[in-house]
Amino acid sequence: SDPSDFMLLCGSCNRAKSWSCEHCRNWTDEKDEEICMTCYWATPQRHAHVALRLVRRLDITWIDTEVPEYERLATLAEHFQEDLPEFVKSVVRARFDYDPQSKSTKR
Repeated sequence: SDPSDFMLLCGSCNRAKSWSCEHCRNWTDEKDEEICMTCYWATPQRHAHVALRLVRRLDITWIDTEVPEYERLATLAEHFQEDLPEFVKSVVRARFDYDPQSKSTKR
């Protein structure tokens, strides 16, 4: 095996990957390697699905001086009684009004 064919994952991501694969129809029934190669867990930079579901993932890390920004988001999410991921999505949606027809972003 070529080591570049493997993705180094933290424990929680490895478990998420395992759960995704264990519950994927391709893994349980078809076992089509080409379908696996278009999954997030095989090619996160250009994936088409996660376990055959239309999903896009974005892992964001706040480091050092950015941590207060994260804490502010978490506090606001709690204030508005929203889960943090959904709150962050709503902030992004409010910030960018993208029109796919004109391919322009309004700020």
